[in-house]
Parts: sequence; C-alpha cells; structure tokens
Amino acid sequence: MRSCLKLLTFSLALAVTSALSIPAALAQSTVNISVNQTASSSCPSGEPVALTGNLHFTYSFTTDPVTLINAYQINVSSGVSGIGQSTQTNYAGGASFGYNLSTTNSPAQFTAQLSYGLNSQGSAPSLTLNQTVNITVDNAGNISAAVASSSTQCAN
Repeated sequence: MRSCLKLLTFSLALAVTSALSIPAALAQSTVNISVNQTASSSCPSGEPVALTGNLHFTYSFTTDPVTLINAYQINVSSGVSGIGQSTQTNYAGGASFGYNLSTTNSPAQFTAQLSYGLNSQGSAPSLTLNQTVNITVDNAGNISAAVASSSTQCAN
C-alpha cells in the first residue's frame, strides 16, 4: 500500500511540475491602425505620395512560468494606396511581416521598420515605401501601434 501511495504522490508531483514548465498560450489579439499621411520621397524621379489604408496587427504571447519571460509573436499586414502629389498617379502596395520578441517587460515597446513596394498604376515609376511603426504589447492582451513616419525611395 505504501508503494502505491508513494507512486501516486510521485506521479502527481511529476504532473504538476510538467504542467508548470509548459508556457501557457493566451488568446490572440488584433488591432487595425489607419494610415493617413503623406510619404516624402528621396527618389529623384519619385514624388510625395498621399497614403491611405490600414495596418492590421495580430499578436499572441506565452509567458514562461519559471523565468517569467514573455514571448510575443506579432504579425503586421499592410494594405495602402496613395496618390502622387506631383503627377496624380495612383499607387498601391501591401505586405506582411512577422516579429518575435522575448522580454520580461510588460508592456513591451519596440519599433518596427516596414519596407515594401508601392506600385505605380500609371506612367510614374514604382517606389519602395518605408514606414516606421511604434508598437506596444502587454501580457494582458492589449496591443497599440502608431505610424511614426512614412517615406519613399526609388524601387530597385
């Protein structure tokens, strides 16, 4: 009987230890950020582009119960269009980006650099759109973001 009790106690302790060492996954959160700004241009054949559109953020995270390190997984999908301020050419662009961040901080703040094609729908050359985005996430399920700046350069 003592052997059975010891085995049961050991099994229970092993199960609790195993459960504590597995990071707990929390629900995914989302937020949409409107883009409504004019992107300057450093391209000699380019032009400033008045942008409109959306950045869609999703994120999830886990917290290691032993180290208390938060592992954030953040995805950004962009969809923007714009009008050239010199030629009135229409532009369109979009891309998806993924980031992983590990820290004990909550909230965690970081800056993402997004760079993707801004395709000309007319005779003006296509451009590369560069956006600086400030992102804040926490382990309570909150995410916020803001586009700090947008600029274009000649497409390669």
